[in-house]
Amino acid sequence: MKKLILLGCLSFLAGCASFGEPAATQDSTPPPGYSPVYIHTSAPMPASPKVKPAFYLSRVEANSASRIKLFAHLADSNGAYLSGAAKNRGLWCKVLDFSGGSSKDIKDFKLREVTDGDRTPTAIALVMDHSGSMGDSRALTVQEAAAKFIEKKKPEDAIALIKYDDKIGVESPLIQDQAILRSRLQKNGLRGYGGLTAIGDGIARGIEQVANAVGYERKAVLVFTDGLDNSSSIMRDSVINLARRTNTIICCVDFGMNTDADYLQTIANNAGGSYHKAYGSQEFDDIFEDVYHRLKNFYLIEYAPRDYGNHVVTLKLCLPKDTLIAERSFNNTPTIGSISLVDVQFDLNKAEITTASKAAVENIVYLMKAYPTMTIELRGHTDNLNSTGDPDYNQKLSQKRADAVRGAVMQMGITPARIAATGYGDRMPVADNGTEDGRARNRRTEFIITSR
Repeated sequence: MKKLILLGCLSFLAGCASFGEPAATQDSTPPPGYSPVYIHTSAPMPASPKVKPAFYLSRVEANSASRIKLFAHLADSNGAYLSGAAKNRGLWCKVLDFSGGSSKDIKDFKLREVTDGDRTPTAIALVMDHSGSMGDSRALTVQEAAAKFIEKKKPEDAIALIKYDDKIGVESPLIQDQAILRSRLQKNGLRGYGGLTAIGDGIARGIEQVANAVGYERKAVLVFTDGLDNSSSIMRDSVINLARRTNTIICCVDFGMNTDADYLQTIANNAGGSYHKAYGSQEFDDIFEDVYHRLKNFYLIEYAPRDYGNHVVTLKLCLPKDTLIAERSFNNTPTIGSISLVDVQFDLNKAEITTASKAAVENIVYLMKAYPTMTIELRGHTDNLNSTGDPDYNQKLSQKRADAVRGAVMQMGITPARIAATGYGDRMPVADNGTEDGRARNRRTEFIITSR
């Protein structure tokens, strides 16, 4: 037995916790016609593009039962993200949602563009496969790609560095400082690693690094692997639930032929992330940069769903000379413990629901009728300002607002025992109360699934 363990350790320089995997001898051959466009810069959208742009529905966030978020990208053949197309809503000619056996033409979608010029703080955990199948050469290539990833990050963003085989190593916690990140990134191949592959455990550790980070509006895990998950202690569905519960985006990269595409694709699709399939190690730099650019630059389309379960959404962009189509599938079945915003509007210092909030209440009712045993807690929140400046006033107001939503839901046929209502006052802000925008975000109503 000692001799077998020794042989399993010869492929790396130090440290061995388990039997290793044999290193792959060469990169994989891409399929015919493989010609990905990787985004690495930005440019204005031409009024009439000479060459048909690529149009992607890169990811879908369906964590909230009441809102679906679509993240779309336009890119030219040179890898430039094309910005400015949100200025003309007429270009976005169709949003179709197919679910429950029928297709719905979404007319009342919201559209806006987010770019890296908005300086939205983003926390990213880079989770890198260092199992034995990577071999020293590819491990070094990934480490060099991580170094370039660090160099290109924006000042407001932070990165955590995680390496994994059948054990997980946090090489750097979440840090903004590029110099510190550079010093902590070890470019030493498979030294200390080279065992089996625990992808799920690596993702879970990445979520742990970013989920509780304060001051970061967007939180993501970028996970890379060249193999199958063969030693994780956490199951795939548990990884998805953890990501959704913490609102963490999971972006996934499969490399080579010995992977289970369904494993990472399912995680990405259910955790609001993107999925890439790579064949050559020379693509690592491009893919890491592409994922980063897509997290910082995108067209955001939001709408309220009418059904819960499996969906296929289709976007159509009508340009002067071309119609571009992008499509993605998603499932918006809520998980226990997931928190969703309810787009309920109240007048200042009032607890009466406005007529504009009818659709938001109906969404809760549709959901609870779709899952007849589901129970929820409605949560009312305020900002820290009111006419009296009294925190106790905010507490009572938030309770009245939660009770008002509860009453509206009960009027539409949901039994009282299935709905709890709690006011939290101004004790749980999600944004800076020092700004008008932050206070508006803090004046919110949420519901949490307590059982299903």
